[in-house]
Amino acid sequence: MKVPLALAAILSALDAPGGASFAPPRPAAASIPRAGAPPGGQSSTPVAFPPSARRIIRSPPRPATLAAPLAARSLLPPLTSSSALKALIAFVVLALATKFRERIFYPGSSPDPSKSEPLPPGTIGGCPWIGSLGLFSGMNEFLINRAASIEAKSGAASDGGGAGPLKIWKMFILGTPTAVVSGSAGIKKVLGREFKKEGGGVSQITELGNSDMVKVLFGEESLSFETSNPQKYHMLQKLVGQAMTPEAVARGIPFLQKCSEEAVYDMLSSETAVMADLFRKFTLDVAWRQIIGLKLKGDEEISAFRAAVRTWFKALENYFLIMAPIPRWLMRRLPAFKAKAYLNERIGERIDQLQRDGPDGTTMSAMVYATGEDDGARLTRQQVVDNTFLLLLAGSETSSLTLTNVMLLLGMHPEAWEKLVNEQRDFVEKHGEAITKDDLDNDCPYLDGVLRETMRLLPISAGGARKVDDTVVMDGVQIPKGWFALYSPALTHAQDPKTIREDGSHMDIEAGFQPERWMDAATRPTTEYMPFGAGHRFCLGHTLATAEMKTFLAVLARKVKDFDLLTKTKNMKWKEGVIITPRDGVVVAAH
Repeated sequence: MKVPLALAAILSALDAPGGASFAPPRPAAASIPRAGAPPGGQSSTPVAFPPSARRIIRSPPRPATLAAPLAARSLLPPLTSSSALKALIAFVVLALATKFRERIFYPGSSPDPSKSEPLPPGTIGGCPWIGSLGLFSGMNEFLINRAASIEAKSGAASDGGGAGPLKIWKMFILGTPTAVVSGSAGIKKVLGREFKKEGGGVSQITELGNSDMVKVLFGEESLSFETSNPQKYHMLQKLVGQAMTPEAVARGIPFLQKCSEEAVYDMLSSETAVMADLFRKFTLDVAWRQIIGLKLKGDEEISAFRAAVRTWFKALENYFLIMAPIPRWLMRRLPAFKAKAYLNERIGERIDQLQRDGPDGTTMSAMVYATGEDDGARLTRQQVVDNTFLLLLAGSETSSLTLTNVMLLLGMHPEAWEKLVNEQRDFVEKHGEAITKDDLDNDCPYLDGVLRETMRLLPISAGGARKVDDTVVMDGVQIPKGWFALYSPALTHAQDPKTIREDGSHMDIEAGFQPERWMDAATRPTTEYMPFGAGHRFCLGHTLATAEMKTFLAVLARKVKDFDLLTKTKNMKWKEGVIITPRDGVVVAAH
């Protein structure tokens, strides 16, 4: 019988009568000869040893069944009672850690025993109780590489036939077991289960880390926080959506053109420009003027508004701030809390003005006066406030980051810039200087391709997540209750059969940037292109965001003859955020 050494040591320590302790091997007290004693004689006066070493335990004969433990014991030094206890504890911990490793270090990772389907392929691991830390550095690249690694190890895709990329797999992140889902079909299956009570339901994640901080930063009355009542959610969606219709956005294009021309003028007025800063100012100017409709006076008020929004954005990107158990009394002293309070006050003043003076054509005005067609429902004051913040995030931060990446890619591909300039020259000859939404959508195919290709290569980081409220069974596997389901646009784009290349070059910003692919039905991505999400929570502001970005790029291609990309693209460092961008913000010199 083979006995583990740790177990043998414990048995060896415990086999003495009464579990007595053992002294370490050392000369016996009578082993030193006395002067004048006969050879082989023993001293009658033993040498004094410390009390702990005087007693020598002599065990009685052992039965044959203990032969193996004793054999193991003969190879090991005797133990003290303290070391025996430590060895016992170590063995128990080792045994438990081996057998129940996932349950101890990665709680909740076990399958639902009521389902016969297995868990998705992949491994549950990473930092105990936290999970894979690699997700926080290059999220999209991490997901793409992890999926490829799991697929290579498993030798088969999740559809069972080994055909096509792996579309569902597991990992452990943010202290929660997670199923990562890619591909439009799978993502729609997951998102389509929102608001379902039976047969596998999912919900928007609204409680993560410090729930008080999340509520302060996001507000509780926006579309994002309605997770239980589908009727209320769709009511909010319709009322907020009245401010985002294509007709409403079309009416704002002249204003977007004016803001774009001002931003391009600032760009040309400087020897160099950091495009991330320029686009942030541009989109925030659109926000306070058109979305909210504030009447800010002078540079001081404009700077205060920009600084407050930027502080709020940074807080949303700060995982530690959201996860840390910060008490309310300390929370009120944080810059993010003060910035949010300042913005709440300005938005509240704006609502008071609209209620007093009537509608004025701004986005917020449309929300304040939005009315349900059937029941005459109206948004509450807090719903207007919280959804305004949602539009600020969707319409400002994501747009400015995407435009920053557009400039990077155009700078890396001067031939693409030249085609964009030529298209706008032809546009002006045909339509004149004024820009309309219809003209942007129908007569600027290359501009459209540039924008789409940028969002294909550099979409939102990680993606979106849902909490699994009731075990979901799909594609032959189960996603147990309590897990997260993370859907990844970047991984979906990487696996798109219309664009995929074995060497991964189709997702490389140098080799894979091909705006022309969008101008041919044979190469144009279709269902697998999803930069604005899917399902119930498809980005409500996508029409405004797209119009904002297209208008700026059209103006830029008309006003700027050429520009030099000063950002070093070799071994470029990236900055994490809602969308990754080069760490230096993309520096250019415009001419």
